[in-house]
Amino acid sequence: MYRRALAMAFLMGAMTPAAADTLDAYLSQETAQFTYLTGSERIGFGGAEMSLGVFFDDEDDLMLSTGLSVAGVPAGERPLTFGVGAKAYFGFLDEPDRDFQSIGLGGEVRYTIPANTPMYLSASAHYAPKVTTFGDADDFYDLGLRYELEVTPGARGFIGYRLMEADLERGGDFELDDNIHFGVRLDF
Repeated sequence: MYRRALAMAFLMGAMTPAAADTLDAYLSQETAQFTYLTGSERIGFGGAEMSLGVFFDDEDDLMLSTGLSVAGVPAGERPLTFGVGAKAYFGFLDEPDRDFQSIGLGGEVRYTIPANTPMYLSASAHYAPKVTTFGDADDFYDLGLRYELEVTPGARGFIGYRLMEADLERGGDFELDDNIHFGVRLDF
């Protein structure tokens, strides 16, 4: 419980009033994730998106993440958006009692469904090999699929699937998430 409170304080401390910000939150039967997204202008580097996230599950595992990514529309491919970036993960597993840190590279592909009500399909992947994974893990990956529906011009609802797994030293593969989830994405 102490770890969850510390993680939420970390996330809330990052939120400051300013330009366009986003809160992305999802829940499943066993997991929850809250992610704060903002423009990189806050650190003097424009044109990218920064993220700070906290993930936890019903087994008292905790994952903090931070990332930087850029996205754009390729010439002639209007409904498609591609993004690439890096993400750092800090995992604190309760059982087994293991901690690890990973720096992964990855990206996202997003398709805007042409309709009167804006809808989106997206797939994302980040991978951290052994050379950028430290602590009690050898590698780490984070995969996701999502369908979003814009409810109002500042709020979207979504359903998604996420697979997040670490290859632990002396312990094999450990799944942090392998669930379908429901969530909201709020722009403010």
